[in-house]
Amino acid sequence: MRRLLFALAVGGALVGGVAAPPAAAQTVEAGDGAFTALPAGARNGVFVLDAEGGTLYAGPRLVAVEPDGTLRFLGGDPAFDPATAVGARVFDVEAVGDTIVVALGFNDVTSDEEAPPSTAAGFAVSTDGGRTWTSRGPALDQSVDTTVTVGASVLRAVPATVPQGAATGSLALTAGADTVYAASGLAGLRRSTDLGATWQRVVLPPDSAAVLDPREPQAFLYVPDNRRLPRQDADGNPVAVPVSLNNIPNSVLVDEAGTVWVGTNAGLNRSVRLPDAADLAWLRYVDDPLGGGPVGNVVGALAARDDPDGRDPVWIAAFSSAVLGAAAPEEESGVVVWRGDDADGFAVFEPVLLGVAATDIAFDAERAYVAAPADGLYVSDDDGASWRVVRVFRDAAGRRLPLNPNDQVRAVATTPGAVWVGLGGADRSSGGLLQSTDGARTWTLFRADVAPGTDVDGEPAEAGSARDVDVYAYPNPFAPSRDGAVRVRLDLASPADLTVRIFDFAMSLVRTLDAPGRPAGPNEVRWDGRTDGGLRVANGAYIYVVEGAGASRSGRILVIE
Repeated sequence: MRRLLFALAVGGALVGGVAAPPAAAQTVEAGDGAFTALPAGARNGVFVLDAEGGTLYAGPRLVAVEPDGTLRFLGGDPAFDPATAVGARVFDVEAVGDTIVVALGFNDVTSDEEAPPSTAAGFAVSTDGGRTWTSRGPALDQSVDTTVTVGASVLRAVPATVPQGAATGSLALTAGADTVYAASGLAGLRRSTDLGATWQRVVLPPDSAAVLDPREPQAFLYVPDNRRLPRQDADGNPVAVPVSLNNIPNSVLVDEAGTVWVGTNAGLNRSVRLPDAADLAWLRYVDDPLGGGPVGNVVGALAARDDPDGRDPVWIAAFSSAVLGAAAPEEESGVVVWRGDDADGFAVFEPVLLGVAATDIAFDAERAYVAAPADGLYVSDDDGASWRVVRVFRDAAGRRLPLNPNDQVRAVATTPGAVWVGLGGADRSSGGLLQSTDGARTWTLFRADVAPGTDVDGEPAEAGSARDVDVYAYPNPFAPSRDGAVRVRLDLASPADLTVRIFDFAMSLVRTLDAPGRPAGPNEVRWDGRTDGGLRVANGAYIYVVEGAGASRSGRILVIE
């Protein structure tokens, strides 16, 4: 999906940090279910998963789950903490062997609080399985980068020079980990042959073309980012501002044959090696009533399913262009599969799941899995011919896991013998990581604790503010409609019956929560922000009192809806 154009240098510094030692898993009882605590430093809101060699990698602050179940927190290395206005998190991770490339970004509320843009924060790269890391800067242009080369043609180009809108949302590594591809939004498609030290822009077909042949003369404006272009002429009259939606990538995949697949805001692109062509050629597929492409022209997640007997089919998640505000009556959301090419060389696409907005796709030997935030986890045992949906996640005892009501299935990945689901919600206490070892029938929940005295990213609010306490509540402040529940957390030295009483600031009793028979160790009791009569409480400060094991502990919860 790329072409060797010109290298643009970005700052990179070797970071001498070493990954944190493995952490012992700790089970936390929540009364209506239990979860395993992720290592200290991990965060909830798991929108990113990747698996390699039996190891699972999960964001938003990188955690590795080893084949033996050992948990390692990798995100504490300085390479994951670039100097940005807002704390960076993992936007994507791609691993091949011991090479791991992590795209970092953040939602820049400092530039737009209402609709913060996804902003590039660079990359963290490891070549030794995550033991040490190197920091790389974002894949951006300089202001003088006003041309780009495609074959023998030199195209005019509008450089992408600002990180806002240029976050890398998808990465792909070649089989030998010698080339990395980055789908970087308004910075376009990028390729690096030195693990992110330098990047080259890769030009895809313009919106008006279905083919880009580098052997043929090309003459169009390369402009994934048109924000610098004038909106008015010299007389103040509005002018049409060009943009190439097909050069705004959302996803990238390199399949087992080395073919590069790119999902963009205007279709699906597939690389082709042509005779006597130094650059890649490209074919572009769009929604076709006759079934010749994706069902929608905004293409998201891409995944290849291993086929030992032939070319791996490529599964494609697509959305209607209506998500961009375009009129698209013939398009819809759904998942289609490229099953190969017919005898005449035409691509064969098969719809397998229509009307579903999918964000991730994964496979094991028996099943296909599709993450759909609005619906849950779709599971197919017959290669997409039929599906079941997992909307409620239960443990082996049949208990419903203690998830927040707003938790959504965001990501999915598989390791040998297990399928993993990333959950994301609106608050730091929401979300987590789910594991199933029986074909998505029963589940184990992993979730990060969020200690008191921390900000929204779990970092100390000010130096030395994080403190050791016997009991605390999180998230705090608490918004019931957004967070679902606030969790009162404490550790018990021995089994005990617990009672949590919630009082308003006048010390009138609001709610009594009984939690009998709690085991020794970490425990949580959840409050949904309602009174004993089922009414939603008003905004304000509330006092909680925890009684049990011969002791009484208290704290404050601030409700802000």
